[in-house]
Amino acid sequence: MKIVFVNPPHIRTKESNPENNFEINKFIFKPTLSKIKVSQKVFSFLNKVFGLGAGVRYGVRAGSRWPFTMDMPMTNYAPYPFFMGYAAAHLKAHGFDVNILDAIAEEQYSYDVFLEEIKRERADIVVLECSTPTIDIDVWFANKVSAFADVALAGPHLNDITVKEIQSKNPKIKYFLLGEYIVNSLKMATTLVPGSYPTEVLKDVDSIPFPFRDYKSATKYYDPSMPTSRPQLQVYGSKGCPFKCTFCSWPQNMYFGNVSLRDPKKIAQEIKEAVARHDYKSIFFDDDTFNMGTKRISELCDYLKKIGLPWTMMGRLDISPDWLYDKMVESGCVGMRFGIETFNLDVLKRVEKGIERTDFKATLEYITTKHPQLMIHITMMRDMPGQTLEDHENDMKVIKSMGFSPDNIHRSYQLSRCAPFPGTKLYEQMKAEIGEEKLKEYTAYDGGKETVMKSAKK
Repeated sequence: MKIVFVNPPHIRTKESNPENNFEINKFIFKPTLSKIKVSQKVFSFLNKVFGLGAGVRYGVRAGSRWPFTMDMPMTNYAPYPFFMGYAAAHLKAHGFDVNILDAIAEEQYSYDVFLEEIKRERADIVVLECSTPTIDIDVWFANKVSAFADVALAGPHLNDITVKEIQSKNPKIKYFLLGEYIVNSLKMATTLVPGSYPTEVLKDVDSIPFPFRDYKSATKYYDPSMPTSRPQLQVYGSKGCPFKCTFCSWPQNMYFGNVSLRDPKKIAQEIKEAVARHDYKSIFFDDDTFNMGTKRISELCDYLKKIGLPWTMMGRLDISPDWLYDKMVESGCVGMRFGIETFNLDVLKRVEKGIERTDFKATLEYITTKHPQLMIHITMMRDMPGQTLEDHENDMKVIKSMGFSPDNIHRSYQLSRCAPFPGTKLYEQMKAEIGEEKLKEYTAYDGGKETVMKSAKK
């Protein structure tokens, strides 16, 4: 039996919908043209003055914790779809034929072309990872695929309630994989019983094979916030997150609070095997929280120093001693990403960020001062519950005073919009404030634009 995991295109305009087959009847950058080196600022100016792009939005889905769109193709960003990769590897180890097709990584913007590519695979089951802001696209596309293969929907948008919303109007979609689908995708493939499969979180990620990378897009994943040499290997040092941020979807919808801390020796083995097979030139640890366990990370640093490739990571500022950040740099770390959201401790408390040390700003100041050549990228957020415009403006003043700007490669930041994804505590909290009907406007969960949270500000 063959099972193919797919990540369809994510491209739309305001007029795009299932009724018009998400047609884009305006000028767009085709894959060849999208490689033209045009900065975001230049493109936005041309778009505004000359109508270049005409309102077309390009986005990401699988592998992204915060799916978003931009008004130009993301020629420099594609996250590795870890859930797909681990699920495919797990199925392959049990004798199934597998593949991954990733339109985002391949910069494929045609739904019709991608549909034909899937058809050529002659798969028995096609698993499509969906997200909240793309669920209208995902369900429409899944129905297209159902004409020639059985279809399973998976991904963080799915829970008991959202599945019922989809099932009632889309009987052609045969399977629904809730939560992290590494384990329940195998149960689906072995039982072939139509319907919904509850999540079964894999407690020990080292107990199954390394994620599947033997497909054409394996070397095309890249994170521009950590612009190391290509190809960039995106790898997990851990799976899951113990913190309980009310807005964060994956810990609540995929892992359900479970965390699997990987053995440093196993991580090193995976890196060595991946480099030998695909000649990766750098490493990005795209964990929810990389630096969990001081002794474990210190041991991993010893392995990474011997491997000798530049590496970067996504972590938290409040859970490691200063000396460990120093050791990371000594072992080859050239970039660190930290999710800060805001410096306002009251807002952080309201969203249950779980700050262990209130001096995390001092930690950031220490790292930036001690390691001036280290790339540091911080993620900030707007529209969180209780967060005022004054709070946001103060955050911007703080990071700018420390030298952070969008175009400073060594001190960069990004600003995301808060969104109460279905299945999260924040979603439940927002029901009383703006009503569930408003919350079901799923296209308003695009992290690249004002989200449904804006309604709470009015």
